[in-house]
Amino acid sequence: MPAALHGEVLRFYTGVGFAPSWTSEKGLLPAAADGVKLLHRAAEFGLNPADYKVQDLAANLDSLAVAGSPEARLQRRVAAELHLTSALLKLASHLRRGRLQPATLQPATCEPDSVFDGADWLLRARRSAQLGQQLLRLQPTTRSYVRLQWAWQKLVRTDTAAARKLSGPVAVNLERLRWEPRGDSAYLLVNIPAYTLQIVRGPAVVRSFRVIVGGVPTPTPEVYSHVRFFQTSPEWKVPRSIALNEILPRLRRNPAFLAANNYVLYNQQGQQISPHKVNWKQITPETFRYSIRQAACCDNALGNVVFRFPNAHDIFVHDTPARKLFSAPRRALSHGCIRLEKPFQLAAFLLRRDYGEQAPRHIERMWDSVYGGYSKYFPLRNPMPIYIRYLTCHADNGPTLQTLPDVYQRDAPVLQALQQASQESTAAAAR
Repeated sequence: MPAALHGEVLRFYTGVGFAPSWTSEKGLLPAAADGVKLLHRAAEFGLNPADYKVQDLAANLDSLAVAGSPEARLQRRVAAELHLTSALLKLASHLRRGRLQPATLQPATCEPDSVFDGADWLLRARRSAQLGQQLLRLQPTTRSYVRLQWAWQKLVRTDTAAARKLSGPVAVNLERLRWEPRGDSAYLLVNIPAYTLQIVRGPAVVRSFRVIVGGVPTPTPEVYSHVRFFQTSPEWKVPRSIALNEILPRLRRNPAFLAANNYVLYNQQGQQISPHKVNWKQITPETFRYSIRQAACCDNALGNVVFRFPNAHDIFVHDTPARKLFSAPRRALSHGCIRLEKPFQLAAFLLRRDYGEQAPRHIERMWDSVYGGYSKYFPLRNPMPIYIRYLTCHADNGPTLQTLPDVYQRDAPVLQALQQASQESTAAAAR
C-alpha cells in the first residue's frame, strides 16, 4: 500500500476508534456491500478494476464465511476491512480528482488537499445506507462529463466489442474532465478538437459558434478562467514571436509594409519611430529592440472585438478579418488565441446577462464604438466562466459516442500514463 494511502487508511480508522466499519461477525454490512458493487463496476466509469484489486477483495470478503479459529477469523476480518477501506478511498479520489496529476501525468496521491479530504469524506459517507450513491456524487456534474459517462455506460452494456475499441479514448477524456474545477451553472466552453465555442447553461447548449484555434506549432493551451471584460475596436500589440518570425523578414524587404497594414513601430522608450530610419538588413532577432502595434481598423488582426480573461499564456478570444477560414473543416490555424466567428453575438449575450433591462443601452454603445472606430472597454460585473478544454471523445450531440481528431497528439501520453499507473499499482500489490 502506498505511503499516502496507508496514511489515509490510518486516519480513517483513527476516526472510528479503530473499530470495524464494514464488517460484522456475520459478514459484510449493507453500506459496504453497496461500495463493493461500485468497485466491481469501475470499468463503467473509465477506471481500471485492477487498480482496486477487486478480485483479491472478493476473495478476502468470501473468506469471512470460512470457519476457523477466532484468531484466524479475526485476521481475515482485519484484512478485509483494510482492503475495502483502501479500495474505497482510492476509488473516491479517482472519481473526484482523477488518477493522474495533470501537470506531470504522474499518479495522483490520496492525500487530503484544500478541495477534497478522502478520509474525512469516507468517515461521513460510511453512515449512509447508499454508499454507492455517495461515491457517484463525487463525480463532475458538467454537461460533457454526464453525457460522456452515460453514453459510455450504455455502450458497455450493449456492445462490448465497440466498447473495447473505445475504452482508451473514453478513459483519457473522462480523466481530463475530472481534472477540471467544479462546474458553474453557466459558462463558455471551447473544445479545441471540435473547433467550437459553446454557451452552456446547465444541461443545455444555449448557442454554439465556430472557432479557429492554435496550429500544431502554436497550440491553444487548456485554460479555466473568467471573462472579465471585452474591448471593441482594439489595438493589437504584436507578440514578439510574430514580430520576429513574420514581420521582421518583411521589413527587410520593404519597410513600408508597416504603414500599409496600419502597424506602428516603437522603440524601447515607447516612442514612435519611422521604420524607414532603421537598417533592417542589419537587425537580427537578438538585436530587435522594438515593439509593433496595429491600430484599430478593418484589417486589425483582432478584428472589432476582443474578450479578455486572466491566464498564464496571454491568450484570448477575438474577432478576425479572415472570415473565409471559418468554412474550413479543420481550423487549427492561429498562433494560439481563439478566433470567434460571431463575436458580437457573444458580446450581446454577455451584456444581456450582466445588465438585464439596461443591456440595450450598452449594446448601442458597443456598436457606436465599432462604427466610430474608437476603442471602448465593457467590464462585466459578473465575470463569465470559460473552460478551454481538449476533448477528443464526447456525446454532446446525442446518445452515441463520437471521436474527434487528436489535433495536438495529446491522447497517447495520457493513455500511457494511465496504463503505467495501473501497472505500478498491480506491481505494488504483488510485493
